[in-house]
Amino acid sequence: MKYPFKEYVQQQDSALFDVIQRFPLATFFCKSEDQTHICHIPVSLCKGSKTLFGHATGSNPIKHFVGTTVDIVFRGPDTYLSPNQVEGLSLPTWDYVTVQGQGKLISIEDYDKQLEVMGHILQAFEDKRNPWQLTAVPEKRLKSMCKSLLFFEIKLEALSGNFKLSQNKTAETRAGIADLLSNTNPEMRSYYE
Repeated sequence: MKYPFKEYVQQQDSALFDVIQRFPLATFFCKSEDQTHICHIPVSLCKGSKTLFGHATGSNPIKHFVGTTVDIVFRGPDTYLSPNQVEGLSLPTWDYVTVQGQGKLISIEDYDKQLEVMGHILQAFEDKRNPWQLTAVPEKRLKSMCKSLLFFEIKLEALSGNFKLSQNKTAETRAGIADLLSNTNPEMRSYYE
């Protein structure tokens, strides 16, 4: 048996990028011969180059994995479904959306490049109507802050999704799930369209 089932595998960049941008808190799995480190770091995505940008505190053990290939998981929406809620389900199930990626963790040491990364992150996450600006921080303090952080990029070498959306159920059952989710989990419901 192959898993995930081929019906659940998502390879379209646009769908995968959407999950990364909507759920940017990535889970990093970093491994070497003598240690494993798991951490959660928000990242911003450059779609054109399939590159993730982020930064972590200088004390984060992820610094020991610079230059290695890391695995990254983005957890999108999920939902529990009960046969009591949806006609056509014979057993309870859990539907979910995840994206898995892999790439080399590269440290960014150049100050100007670090500022570019900060700008990219701010562009991705700040409120567009009234965004906070890096210029609000005096340059001396900004340089000190940048020295205390690990800035990084990851060029995604592999990217795939596992979109388990009850694809093995009838159209009527899936429509019932979508109706239920309209009220209970609208974010998840959008994946049934």
